[in-house]
Amino acid sequence: MRLSVLFSLLFSVQIILAQNKLVNSENVLQWQDGYSLRVEDFQKPRKANDSYSHTAYKIEFYPSEVLVDANDYIQGYEDLTVVAEFHKDKSHFDPDYEAEYLPFEQLTFDIAELYARKIRKRFEELKEKKERRFSMYNYEYGLLWKACLEYQSEFSKATNHGWESKNEISEWRNKINQELKELQEYTIKPL
Repeated sequence: MRLSVLFSLLFSVQIILAQNKLVNSENVLQWQDGYSLRVEDFQKPRKANDSYSHTAYKIEFYPSEVLVDANDYIQGYEDLTVVAEFHKDKSHFDPDYEAEYLPFEQLTFDIAELYARKIRKRFEELKEKKERRFSMYNYEYGLLWKACLEYQSEFSKATNHGWESKNEISEWRNKINQELKELQEYTIKPL
């Protein structure tokens, strides 16, 4: 029991400390409606053992002012949200060889936003119930993060990591765009 409480507190502190960076900084882009990833956004130099193109993304807790006390209560829980981020310095892309696969990378980032919206929706439901415990938000986040990774895997397999036909990519684009549209009310403005 004590070990789990200690782990939760350490995890909370780690999240709080990790939030001291800016979204849309030199190395991080927040997902934005109408913005498509460009070749220049992929800034990690490719190494010989790197895979083909790679989109590094995270779904991060925000804002940084949210603190968790010793009783697991979030102070300012009403402001808690998540942001889908693209990390330029950890993403690589070869425009000479992979130029036609940029739509696949965009859809990978779109899936991150789709799950960020699902997490925001769930957070809003918790806020309506006046839930203040960080462990509850973290639990819901963990479930949806796992679902995001499974969805990404399904997308990658179905499209052979973007190497499949343009029709297959187009079908996934339509599916993902429809799901994003259904959760439009959970879009947030860039932070």
